[in-house]
Amino acid sequence: MSISSRASWTGARSSLEHKLEGVLSRLSEDPRAAGKAPSQARVVVLGGGTGLSTVLGGNASLASWPDRTPAGLAREFQQVHVGVCTTDDGGSTGELVRRLPMIGIGDLRKVLLSMIDRETLAGRHGRDVPALKIVQRVFLHRFGARAPSRAALRDPVRVLEPALRKACPPALRAALAGLTAGMGGGLEVRLRVPGHCLGNLLLTAAVFRGMRKPGRAPSMAEVNAGLSAVAAAIGAPPGRVFAATASPGTLIYEYANGVVATGQSRAAKARRGCAVRRVRISFASAPQADPQLIRRLREADLIVYAPGSLYSSMLPLLLTPGVVEAIRGNRRAVKILGANLWIQEGETDMSFREESRGFWVSELIEAYGRNVPGGIAGLFDAVLATSLDTVPGSIIRNYALEDKHPIHLDRARVTALGVVPVEASLFSNDRWQRDSMIHHDPARFAAAVRTLSEGLSARGRRGARKVRTGGAASRGGPLILSGPSACARMEAVGAALSQKVIRPAALRRAVEDFLWEHPDVRPEHLACFDGVQAVPEAQWKRSREWDNVLGYYEPDTRQIMLHAQALRQPATLKANFAVALGESLLGRYIARKRWQEDPRGGCRVYEIELRPPALRDCFLPDASLRTYLRAAQMLPRAGEPLRHWRPVAKGMGFLPCGILFGLMFAWVLDNAHVPALEFEMQMLQWPASRLLPYQVKARARHRELVRFFREEVFQNG
Repeated sequence: MSISSRASWTGARSSLEHKLEGVLSRLSEDPRAAGKAPSQARVVVLGGGTGLSTVLGGNASLASWPDRTPAGLAREFQQVHVGVCTTDDGGSTGELVRRLPMIGIGDLRKVLLSMIDRETLAGRHGRDVPALKIVQRVFLHRFGARAPSRAALRDPVRVLEPALRKACPPALRAALAGLTAGMGGGLEVRLRVPGHCLGNLLLTAAVFRGMRKPGRAPSMAEVNAGLSAVAAAIGAPPGRVFAATASPGTLIYEYANGVVATGQSRAAKARRGCAVRRVRISFASAPQADPQLIRRLREADLIVYAPGSLYSSMLPLLLTPGVVEAIRGNRRAVKILGANLWIQEGETDMSFREESRGFWVSELIEAYGRNVPGGIAGLFDAVLATSLDTVPGSIIRNYALEDKHPIHLDRARVTALGVVPVEASLFSNDRWQRDSMIHHDPARFAAAVRTLSEGLSARGRRGARKVRTGGAASRGGPLILSGPSACARMEAVGAALSQKVIRPAALRRAVEDFLWEHPDVRPEHLACFDGVQAVPEAQWKRSREWDNVLGYYEPDTRQIMLHAQALRQPATLKANFAVALGESLLGRYIARKRWQEDPRGGCRVYEIELRPPALRDCFLPDASLRTYLRAAQMLPRAGEPLRHWRPVAKGMGFLPCGILFGLMFAWVLDNAHVPALEFEMQMLQWPASRLLPYQVKARARHRELVRFFREEVFQNG
């Protein structure tokens, strides 16, 4: 940044921001530089992920966390309540929702740790006892390739190293063991899975405590009882942490190219190469926000949106019925949006306005406007962004090499949206100087929120600005849907697979994992094949004239055939199984196919004759099949409705409708499965003005294919 532009940037800052920087500059010498927090200030913090727990009480996943001075919003204010997103389905949390009808609890675990009152622990167990470190190590412990033992579940302290285990006071050991006391055998079986985080298992056991069989989702009362039990055991204040809802929910992402992808963990993995348009939630039962959270939102003096994943943490919480209404209904509270520091892969790395770059702060706000019914009216008074002006360019460059770029504050556009832009140095100086890393510092963030909220209240800025709605999300259809829980879906998948022969035996687990990772595959999609076989090269029958795919469907035997070479790498196996699974949906739909020479010369004609509808073995009804064939450029013969044809210029290749269907099926699930098709489909992102006339027609065909698969195959309309 040049001297002149730096001066211009500094001059654009408000007097409130200068005051805020003054407070932060004194913070290292005076932890109470922002002043003593009003004892009656009622604060609600909303969010999910590591960002939420970090600004509440520090990142408990850091080994040094127990030795750091306690800091964060939970220390800055005396009455802090937290609403936590519950749609996580990745990692250990994902393995739990895969096997149990429950909400995602990983973020709840992180928040409970960050809310621990160290004075409470010291009062119970003594100041010389490393109680905080014991709790941290127990709750962060991850089991490796071996499943947790029954002994570890019933006495969690056993996972600690001998010295720390010996230092654990009996009362703390008993409190932690009490979280799994009375756990039924059915629940224990589902918890004993490799790779789990022990803290997640303890919280799950506490939530399901008292339920004889884990066959239903715990009620809101049971979730709160489990949260209170864990809080009491580890020294966190009970009744302060709320799950957004007790209804298990699954996120559904809609991208700018029309593709829809289901599942929170898919956001970063799918890599659609274009911006997210909006997010919806499919709930397993009628969703309702925790009444206690709603009451706290209506009574709050300050509402803080913690920095966090836009589409997978913040928006799902706001889309929970009752939450936005409670926020808007509170006209007294100061409402501060904590802007993310870095763009996030799969969520904010592609701008909706200009897809060649990541988000700016105004685009975060606009995304809320696109997704929240009624837009941003009544949601935000100010946005608090991190200033990187004093960070050396070498550190920014190192982040850029990892495709991490800052989310810059564009003041004019944020102001035009009716939100007060505020920028401050919210990162820890010693952290970037020591580790060359930039993260939100909990003490600085809390002090900034405190100073900003008091400044806005004193100046009467709330309600004085014209707030734009940012667009209405309801135009694209309902944002709240109903559907099976992840657990119920996987039970249906398991039942379907139990009727199939899959060889070799190890391939069955790979197929199950594929179906878990791709929630858009419906259980009814599995009705079209009877088995999966690995085929050695010598027995491979698939012609390589039109494609080099190593998986296909054999209609006569109803078998999915996978080349043995495809089994060597997980990514190759998934891609080729996806193509073959897609082909199986067409089943036995063709009576015969043939090539003909065009008598006029210059091209050949590819022709297929369909089986009569009553004789087909096909997932698609007759009308849908014909719609697909038109999109695949197969033309019906005049007067012969079962015959379809397509001219192909000599010397030119093309994809027969069967393999095209399989490739499209795999591409919609994950574009990384079919990189060659992804290359062609990129034109979906371009406006007609940038395309040649023949490309405009090709893009229209691609759009129809995407629509067809979204609405008629995956039924994600």
